[in-house]
Amino acid sequence: MNGYIAFVKKEFTENMKNYRFFILFAVFLIFGIMSAFLAKFTPEILSALAADMEMTSEPVALDAWKQFYKNISGVGFSAFIILYGSCLSGEYSKGTLVLMVTKGLSRKAVILAKYTVAAVLMTVCYWVSFTAAYGYTAFLWHDTDLFHVALAAFVLWLIGFLYLSILMLGCVIFKQTFTSILFTGGIVAVISLLGIIEPIAKLNPFILTSKNVDLLSGEVVPSDFIMPALFSIAVSILGLLIAIKLFNKKQL
Repeated sequence: MNGYIAFVKKEFTENMKNYRFFILFAVFLIFGIMSAFLAKFTPEILSALAADMEMTSEPVALDAWKQFYKNISGVGFSAFIILYGSCLSGEYSKGTLVLMVTKGLSRKAVILAKYTVAAVLMTVCYWVSFTAAYGYTAFLWHDTDLFHVALAAFVLWLIGFLYLSILMLGCVIFKQTFTSILFTGGIVAVISLLGIIEPIAKLNPFILTSKNVDLLSGEVVPSDFIMPALFSIAVSILGLLIAIKLFNKKQL
């Protein structure tokens, strides 16, 4: 436990020094702030640029949330994967893992500490971004009638842990950053494709990203997300356990 705590502190310090956290924080915060403004004023800007173009409908708060979740699930989580794709490759290249393990640090503590720090920083960035989006959306649209705003954000947040578990597994298997990121994208694609098979379609964890906006409009009900959420959590835990097991056997 002492080794785990010490490594967690080391990881937090390193993520501050290499600006990884600040970059991720800035990316998420920008999307949180800009999503509502883009949804509100983009039609007006387009109309001003093209005089013959008329606004088809007045923007509503739901448009702001659609913009927010599209940005976070796409660019936001992609930035997260890219930034943390080197979480182990740097240790491999410097040879620091060999030194720490020979001094008594357990390999399990290494994986858990890196996962913990990445998960905490992702959580901070995500919920700060959500808070900013919520505040600006409420400011620009005073009268909103949306359902389950917090729940829609919560289910998307769960996907961040799934991405992180897959990424951590890739970082254990491969020593190159690019290969780890490519592995993550490949596994995500496989899970998505398997999710279209009818018997297991309702378990597809990426329903949490594609259907969470429908919660806001009342097109789906919260119970539709129970199984995908549970499956996402189960796959996240499984991926982390496999990463630990493989890392215990990996030659450093």
